[in-house]
Amino acid sequence: MCPMPPRVLIVDPQPFFCESLAAALEDGGRVEVVAWTGDEREADRLTSDLSPDVVLTELRLAPGSGFGLIRRLRERARVVVLTRRHEGDVLLEVAAAGSAGCLGHDLGVDDLPPLVEQALSGRFVVNPDRLGDALRRARKVAAPQEIGRPELAGLTSRERDVLDLLARGLDNVAIARKLHLSAHTVRTHVGNILRKLGVHSRAEAARMALHAGAGEPSVRVLRIEGPTLDLG
Repeated sequence: MCPMPPRVLIVDPQPFFCESLAAALEDGGRVEVVAWTGDEREADRLTSDLSPDVVLTELRLAPGSGFGLIRRLRERARVVVLTRRHEGDVLLEVAAAGSAGCLGHDLGVDDLPPLVEQALSGRFVVNPDRLGDALRRARKVAAPQEIGRPELAGLTSRERDVLDLLARGLDNVAIARKLHLSAHTVRTHVGNILRKLGVHSRAEAARMALHAGAGEPSVRVLRIEGPTLDLG
C-alpha cells in the first residue's frame, strides 16, 4: 500500500497564488492540499477542522501575521514559511518562532513536495541550493543589531522593529500599520519588550532604545516584494 501524501494547508494573502500553487502541487500527486486561506485566524480554524500535516505560510497575512500563525499552530502541525522575502532576512526569526522551515518563492514547485515530506519527518527545511547565501545574509542582518546595541541583544528582530518605532513615538495602531501586524500582536510584542528590558513603561523602553541607538530611520519593515514562485 502506498503511503498517504502529506496533507497541506496553504496560507497566503494572494488568492490567485494559492489556487495556482494548490493546482500545481496536487497535479504531481505527492501532496494533498486540504484548503487555502490568507487569514491567520481562519488558518487556525482550518487546522483544527482539517488537521493538515504541514502548513505553508507567508509572513504577511490579511489579516494577521505568519509569525503569529507559527506560534498558534506549532504544537498541532509543522509550519513552513514560504515567503516572497529573501530567506536570509527572516531565517533566524522564523526558526526562533518555532517554524519547521523557511523557503523562498524562487524554489521550483517540483522541489517543494520533497521538502514538505522532510518537514513532516521532523527536519528544519531550507532550499539546499540557497542555504549558504541564506546563512550569510542572516548573519549580516543580525550582526549590526547584536554588536551595535548590546542592551537590546535579548530581543528578537521583530521586537527590535517594534521598539524602534515605539522610540519614535508611534502608538500600537501606527506600529501595526507600519509592520503589517495586528494591534493585538504589537501589544504582545510591547509586553515582551518591557519584560526583557526590565522596565515598566513604554517611556522607559523608549529611553533605553534611544540610548542604544534605536529609533533611527534604518528600521526594517516587513516587505512582500520579491520573486514569484515558478509554477511552470
